[in-house]
Amino acid sequence: KLFSAHLGCGVIAKFNDMKLRHAKVLIRERNLNFTEIAEVLGFSSVHYFSRLFKKKTGMTPSEYSDSVV
Repeated sequence: KLFSAHLGCGVIAKFNDMKLRHAKVLIRERNLNFTEIAEVLGFSSVHYFSRLFKKKTGMTPSEYSDSVV
């Protein structure tokens, strides 16, 4: 409750936001494919990673990758 009251979101939501920020860095570096990024960040599957990424950013990991060329 304290975490949510202070930051305005739950622990899991904040943790996922942090993982997605790191995913953006990894996508820009272009050293790993999306499956590897999902694994490194601890997502249960590349499909879940892609769905969450799109939900939070408004674009798929591929679209994000293409936009930061």
